[in-house]
Amino acid sequence: MIGVSTDAMEDHRKFAKENGIEFPLVSDDRRAVKKAYGWGRVTYLIDKNGIVRFVQKGVPDNRVFLERLRALP
Repeated sequence: MIGVSTDAMEDHRKFAKENGIEFPLVSDDRRAVKKAYGWGRVTYLIDKNGIVRFVQKGVPDNRVFLERLRALP
């Protein structure tokens, strides 16, 4: 799992520390990810082969997201 936003890395470090986030957060400062996947808050679940298996605009329901994550081959 990787969190991506256009925020600066220092903001990511602060956010992760304040919220106990242990997965990597990366800065899309050149907006390449946004250009490839779209604008706004969107959660994508992409398998190890690069296939998008789940898309949710906004924050997904944790239960649904975890079910989809567990179902990955």
